[in-house]
Amino acid sequence: MTIDTRILTVVNKGPDLTTLAKNRFNLQVAKSVAKGDQLIFNIVWQSKVLAPRINVKWKPIYGLNWTMDLPSEGVEVTLGGNWKQCDPGQVLDLDETGQWTQSTSQPVIDFLAIGNNNFKSGTDTNGIHIIVGVQNAPGAFDPIFVDPAELGPNMSGSYQPQEQLQWWYEEGMRTSTMISKNKSDKEVGDYSQPDPKSGTFAKTSSFTFNTGKWSTTSP
Repeated sequence: MTIDTRILTVVNKGPDLTTLAKNRFNLQVAKSVAKGDQLIFNIVWQSKVLAPRINVKWKPIYGLNWTMDLPSEGVEVTLGGNWKQCDPGQVLDLDETGQWTQSTSQPVIDFLAIGNNNFKSGTDTNGIHIIVGVQNAPGAFDPIFVDPAELGPNMSGSYQPQEQLQWWYEEGMRTSTMISKNKSDKEVGDYSQPDPKSGTFAKTSSFTFNTGKWSTTSP
C-alpha cells in the first residue's frame, strides 16, 4: 500500500451551508478497520466545524493502544496505554505493565497484530479492548476503531485498517466518540487505489440538504 496522502474535500454552498448551520450540524468523519471478515466503522475519527470548504487529510500510518472500558454511543474513548506505531505485518505484545513490546509471534500478513496480551487489567475478566489509530503527527495517533470484544490475558488479535472513509452531518463535535445513530445519510469513499484519471487519492463531496443526498467526485 502506498503511503501517499489521502484527501477529502467537502464543499458547502449557499442555502445548504446556511441550513446546516441553523441545525448546528458539523461534519463527522470515520475510518474503517477490518476484523476477521467484518468491516467496522465505530469511532468518529474527526469532527469538523462548518465552512465553505472542509479538508480532511491523512496518510495510511497506523498505531495501537488499548482501553479498559468500552464506551456507549456518543461517549469518548479513554486511552489506557500509550500509542505504538504498528505497520502491516508487524506483531506487538503487551507486557505485564500494559506497555508495548516487540513480539516473537508469527506475523499476520497485511494485519496489525497482537501476539500475546500479558497485561491483567484488574477488571472482572482482566480483559482490555484494543484501539486502532491513524497518525496525526510522528508518534501521535487519533482513535479510529475500538474492538467491541475483549482481549483477555494470553490472547492474541489482528486488525487491518481499511482505506474506506465515511462522512456525514450531525450535531456537535464528536471526535473520538463512539458513533451514534443520526438523521443524516452517510457517504462512503474508497481510498485504497488512486483515481485512474488524476492518479491522486482525492475526492470532493457536497451535500444537498433538501434531498439528504451526497454527490462525490474524484478528485
